Amino acid sequence: MKPIGKGKAKDIYLADNGDIIFEFTDRVTAFDGAKKAEYPHKGEVCCSLAAYWFKILEKEGVPTHFKEKIDSNRMRVANLKILPVEVIWRNYVAGSLWRRFEKSEIKLPEDTEAREGAPIPNGMLEFTTKFEAVDRPVSTNEIIYEGWMTEAELKYISEVTEKVNDIMFSRLLKKDIILADFKIEFGRTSNGEILLADEVGTPDGCRFWDRQAYIRGEFLSLDKDVFRKNKGDLSAAYLEIFKRITKD
Repeated sequence: MKPIGKGKAKDIYLADNGDIIFEFTDRVTAFDGAKKAEYPHKGEVCCSLAAYWFKILEKEGVPTHFKEKIDSNRMRVANLKILPVEVIWRNYVAGSLWRRFEKSEIKLPEDTEAREGAPIPNGMLEFTTKFEAVDRPVSTNEIIYEGWMTEAELKYISEVTEKVNDIMFSRLLKKDIILADFKIEFGRTSNGEILLADEVGTPDGCRFWDRQAYIRGEFLSLDKDVFRKNKGDLSAAYLEIFKRITKD
C-alpha cells in the first residue's frame, strides 16, 4: 500500500489494485482542528459502524463506495473523485444551525420552534464547502455556478441523503436513539456514477442523543459533542453507541 493522504481522523492508502484503504485512527479534532486528542477504540468503533451502515444502505438500494472491512480499523473502498461539497441532513435544531440562528444569520425552517433541540418538521438539507480552509454553508446556486455539480446531480444526492436519513432514523429510534443530524460525502467514479463515500452513521459524523434523556429535557450526547463540550470520556460514549446500534 502507498500512503496518499492523512485526514483529521483517517489515514488513506492506495492499494496495488487501485482501490483505496481507509485506516480509521484514534485521532479526534474539533473546531476546525483547534482542539485535538486521541481516544482508545475510537478508530475501531467508527470503522465498524461505517461498515455496518454501508451494508444496510447497500441492501436498501443506496450505491456506496464500500467494498469490505479488512480488519478492526481498516476498510477497502472504491477510488472516487470526492465532490467538493459536504451534505448535511438535520432533524433537530442543534450545532452550527442553532449558533447561526442565535447570531441572526439565518431563519429556522417553517413551523420549527426557536429553541435548541427543537424538531424540524420534515427535516432540513444543507450543503457546505469541503476543501476550503474553513467549511461554510453554500447555496445550490453557487454549487451549480462553480460547476461542482449539475442541477440533476444535486437533485440526486438530495434524494439519496433523504433516503439515508429515513433508513437510519427509523432504525435508531427503535433503539431509543435520536438521530439529530448527520453529514455525508459523495464521490464520482471514473465513468461519472455518483456514490455515497467516506463514512456514514458514525459518531464522528452524526449527532446521536439518548431518546429517554431527551424526553426528560436533557441532551445526553453519544457522539463527538462529548469531546467538543467536555461532557466526559469519548471512548466510553463511542463504545456505548456502538453497542446500542449493533445490538440486535
